[in-house]
Amino acid sequence: MTETDKRRWAIVVANEKGGVGKSTLALAITDKLTIAGYSPVVIQIDRQKRLSAALGQDVITIASDPKAARADPGKELARFSPVLDAVTQSDTAAPILIDIGAGEVGRFSEWAALVDLDEEFGEFGFHPVVFVPFTAEAESMRQAHWTVERLTTAIPRADIILAENQRDGRIADLHPASTAWQEWTDKLKPAAARNALIVMGAIPGGSWRHFEAAGSRFIDVVDLETPAAMQLSGLPRAEAKIARGDVAQWLVALFDELDRVLKTRETVDEE
Repeated sequence: MTETDKRRWAIVVANEKGGVGKSTLALAITDKLTIAGYSPVVIQIDRQKRLSAALGQDVITIASDPKAARADPGKELARFSPVLDAVTQSDTAAPILIDIGAGEVGRFSEWAALVDLDEEFGEFGFHPVVFVPFTAEAESMRQAHWTVERLTTAIPRADIILAENQRDGRIADLHPASTAWQEWTDKLKPAAARNALIVMGAIPGGSWRHFEAAGSRFIDVVDLETPAAMQLSGLPRAEAKIARGDVAQWLVALFDELDRVLKTRETVDEE
């Protein structure tokens, strides 16, 4: 995902469970693409609209409707049509990023199989990559594994990249007798060995939440002058500077992880 990378990306960020860092990762990837000179088409399949709060009205939002799903499953699946429109009609250089919210992976996967989204990606020159973030918690990893299985079936050409979100602790620190460790060793660790794994480090002191509440983007926060950082975060001068620095260090580390894993996939493809 560098300026010299000629690949046209179709990036999916998903986990059936909520609260695992999907929108955070999707926003960081969008910022990475923006820095590289792209204008990504961003689609969020979620009712919370976190990406549109940060990125503005350019985000295509597909809201879920559980009542409609029960009343007319076929019509409910049709709401994903803007995804296919983006694939077939977007600018030839624009990557696509799809943020799939909690509880939407199953329905999206069913729709993707019905319309053969994998074939559409290939026909229009997209290389699909699926990022699956998870935390060091048993249900998060269980749902991550399920998400990998569903999206691998629906989009078989996609590279799968697991993302360990260390916000609530590290996998390496789990107790060997814990349910979470068993989920990791039995399911996700083998999946990571077959695919790829990146690390989303914890942002120290919850520094990001002060800016997130104001609908900020990572790349805007790191460029803020101190008075603007104070105003946006509501923090005193010293604390605002520390929070801005925490966000900047986290973003650099995550960008390095994204470069590493995507360059690895690129090298494998070239060989």
